[in-house]
Amino acid sequence: MSKVYSRMYIESVKLELLNRLGLKQVYYKGQTGDDLLYEASGFDRGTEHKFCVRTKTGTIEELVAGKWMKVRSFSIKSKEL
Repeated sequence: MSKVYSRMYIESVKLELLNRLGLKQVYYKGQTGDDLLYEASGFDRGTEHKFCVRTKTGTIEELVAGKWMKVRSFSIKSKEL
């Protein structure tokens, strides 16, 4: 059974994505199993990104050309309370 994450944790991960990846807007899309899904837009016109936060490992992946690719040298610093 998957864990349900608090709104505060979801928002702290969202702010971390905004600040550390230099994105313009980040939207929480939902949860799949233990993973959190986000969509984002960049500062360049028309750039859109999809991210999957792997909560068990604290890593983040981006959807590139239909495949989830790990974002190197980036791990979530937010912790579940």
